[in-house]
Amino acid sequence: MSFENLRIKDVRSVLHYTPNIKKWSANNRKNHFVGIMLNGSAYHRFANQEFVLSRNCIYFFNQKDDYDVEVLEAGESFSVHFTTYEEIKTDSFCIPVEHPDEVIALLQKAEHLIQVSGNGDLSLLATVYKLCEVISRARQKVYFPKDTRMYAAKDYIDTHLGDRKCLARAVEESGICARRFNDLFKGNFGVTPNRYVTYRRIENAKTMLEIPSLTVSEIADLCGFSDVYYFSKVFKQICGIPPSKWR
Repeated sequence: MSFENLRIKDVRSVLHYTPNIKKWSANNRKNHFVGIMLNGSAYHRFANQEFVLSRNCIYFFNQKDDYDVEVLEAGESFSVHFTTYEEIKTDSFCIPVEHPDEVIALLQKAEHLIQVSGNGDLSLLATVYKLCEVISRARQKVYFPKDTRMYAAKDYIDTHLGDRKCLARAVEESGICARRFNDLFKGNFGVTPNRYVTYRRIENAKTMLEIPSLTVSEIADLCGFSDVYYFSKVFKQICGIPPSKWR
């Protein structure tokens, strides 16, 4: 599960934190953190990366990542601590932002809700989801800038959906390895290329189901599905009913 698709299990706390020591290690933590550095600065060293949290840096600290901290300038952080149903594979990150008002407002709202209603409040959960969404959008802009190759690939896919190998050919045309292609595509469009292809094919199928002369098997083939049984299974998963009932 990536940060963009996280499923929150429990919001544990909302904290203002000002360290009273200069150095420490954070190991074997039970919670993920999302938040912002309000002022001051601190050096963070992870197993595979290093960064400095400073004023107006928003961040995500993955529970799986141990790290060492050295305070460079005493300051205050403001964060939400939470758990998820599944492990988050996205590495910890920090992003400097020019306009942190929305992040701070959501943190303040979360702080108020947990004080008033406790950590089981549904409004609190919704607020933390919104906070993660805002941080995710900021991450997408920094880590996945718009890439013209992805728009060309998307256009190719859109016009060749009936070809079962349209995605593989789009990857080949882009000149990018498949793993990097997947990351860039999702960064630009907010969905994996496989899921995008599937949803577009189902949308085409809905239109074709309005044509009485086409059988369900023919529609499955025209939309690029390997067989009618797989097509019917995917259609029901997405639409809630099989294609015959949709028709």
